[in-house]
Amino acid sequence: MSKRSRPGDPVSEWAHHASRDAARRDLLRLALSAAVVSSGGVAIGAPRSAAAAPAPAPHASSSKAPIVVRMNGGADANDQRTTYPQRLLALAMERSGEPFRIVTVASMTVPRRIIEMQDGHLDLCVLASTMPPQRGIRPIRLPLQRGLLGVRLLLATPEVAERVTRVSDLSELKRRYRYGSGLDWADRGDLERLGFRVVAGASYSGLFDMLRNGRFDIFSRGITEIYRELDHPQLGRGLAVVPSLVLHYPLDSYFHVSERSPRLYTALERGLRRARQDGSMTALLASTYGAAIQRANLAERRWLRVQGYPVLPGTPLELFDLASPAAAERLLAPGGPRETGAALPHTRSA
Repeated sequence: MSKRSRPGDPVSEWAHHASRDAARRDLLRLALSAAVVSSGGVAIGAPRSAAAAPAPAPHASSSKAPIVVRMNGGADANDQRTTYPQRLLALAMERSGEPFRIVTVASMTVPRRIIEMQDGHLDLCVLASTMPPQRGIRPIRLPLQRGLLGVRLLLATPEVAERVTRVSDLSELKRRYRYGSGLDWADRGDLERLGFRVVAGASYSGLFDMLRNGRFDIFSRGITEIYRELDHPQLGRGLAVVPSLVLHYPLDSYFHVSERSPRLYTALERGLRRARQDGSMTALLASTYGAAIQRANLAERRWLRVQGYPVLPGTPLELFDLASPAAAERLLAPGGPRETGAALPHTRSA
């Protein structure tokens, strides 16, 4: 797997020309500056002036009480997976025109997040797009990573990685290799039902130790996750990305909002629509994941598509629009379309 940019690679061109693209620069500045994070883990934001971003949200009023958004943090100190959702949340609330304050609460398991939201101790959490309806919780059905979470690369020890790259098809991968997963991860049960030999672990950081120690053979990670983990001095130590292969199935995540927070739900849905339409969501995606897309060389990999992976009714698959190499590079390139044209579906209470 080459780590170098290919000539004419659209993602590289986007990065190279960013300084000459004023509109994209403004959108990126908005995306990255929407959250102001203190050392105590609290992000505070409020609507900015018209000079700070294109098409400013109307009707912002500093006399309104801020919307306090309590959301979960990462699984442990090594977990950076919540960084992008927190930035997108701050961006969307910025675009909503409402004053807001984001409070990051201690990490917790998925079942605990749901209970805390139902009991009124959390206002929002990030859950998988495959999460069945839960009492007292409403999903906003906009895939936060536009399908990229379902583009899966494989971590393994270098010796195993070399063998895995020679598998002929998905059936051989299932038959010969044990597949690591978190105990409460959304795709674990679905993959087991589809024939994967899943070995589950309860600790996020501990899963990487289990892989190094041979408890399982391969560890599937989203393209939005894998390179930060590989480059982490503790998590990625002694591991390698399996060259030439990609797994794919329709998986992403949504913001889920407590029904006790109707003002937050309305503001966040409005802000997400605006961020998608004005291109600031794409700018944030590009700044966060463009380097990983380039590094993965998706077009040069063999795609193993997991057939039969379950999709809930109402899943807007047309919005999972970055889940192919051509789409990812086109939509992250300079001057590319800011959205696919598909409208964000209106969401009813679960």
